[in-house]
Amino acid sequence: MSEEDKPKQPQEPESPEAPAPKTGEKETSAPSEPDPKSAVPETPESPEASAPKAEKKETPAPAEPSPKTAAPEKAAKPAPPKAARKKVLSYEDLEEDNLLQRLKEKFSEGIVSGQSFLNQPTYTVSVDCLYDVMVELRDSDDLDFDYLIDLTALDYLGDEQRFCMVYHLYSYKHDRLIRIKARISEEEAVPSVTSIWKTANWMEREVYDMFGIGFSGHENLKRILLPDDWHGHPLRKDYDIKLQDQAWIKKHLNIIKTPA
Repeated sequence: MSEEDKPKQPQEPESPEAPAPKTGEKETSAPSEPDPKSAVPETPESPEASAPKAEKKETPAPAEPSPKTAAPEKAAKPAPPKAARKKVLSYEDLEEDNLLQRLKEKFSEGIVSGQSFLNQPTYTVSVDCLYDVMVELRDSDDLDFDYLIDLTALDYLGDEQRFCMVYHLYSYKHDRLIRIKARISEEEAVPSVTSIWKTANWMEREVYDMFGIGFSGHENLKRILLPDDWHGHPLRKDYDIKLQDQAWIKKHLNIIKTPA
C-alpha cells in the first residue's frame, strides 16, 4: 500500500499565536484563577480591635464592714396625736334670757327653769300656771306664738311626777320656736289648751289614748287611734306590747294570743 493510499490523520488546528508585544510595552501576565479551596474571605477588623486598648486600672475591693461596728439605729416615729373627744351635747342653763326673766317676773315660782339645747330654748313651768303662761305667749304682741306645732308626753316610770307634757310653739311674726314643758303625776290632769289653739283637740286625744293622761276642759276627750273599749295605753313603759289587750282580741277577733 502506497503512502498516498493511507488515510490521512486529521491535523490539530494550530492555536493562534498571541500577537507579539510591540516594542516599549510591558508584558502583562494573565490573571490566575483563584483556588476555591485556598481562598478565604478576609474579615474586616472590628473598630474595637483597631482602636488602641486603654490600660485597665485596678479598682480596690470594697472593705468588709467590721463586725464590731453596728448599723445606726433608726429614729423612733413620733406617736400620733390623740383624737379629740367629741363634746357630748347636753342641756345648758339659759343666762340673760329676756323671755325667761319676763315669765319669772309675772309668774314667779310657777317658772321652774329655762334651758337651751342646740340653741333651742326650753321653759319648764308648773302645771298650775301652764294655761296662763300659754295665754301670755299667744296674746302678747311682742311674743305672738300663734301656732301650736305639736304637743306630746314623756313617761318617766318610777318618778313621783311620772309624766312630762311637751309643747312646741312657733311665732310666724317673729320667726321663733320655743318649747314649754310641765311635769305631772299619774293622778293629775292637765288643763286643756283647745280654747287657745284649736289644733290641740286631736293632739290631746292622742296623748290620752297612748298615755292615759287626762285633760281638764276638753269637750270630747276620748280615744282617737284605738277602739273605745281597748284596755291599757300602749306608750306607757309598763305596757306589755307582746300581750296587747287579750280580752279585746278574743272578743272581737276570736283569737287567743299567748306570749312567745
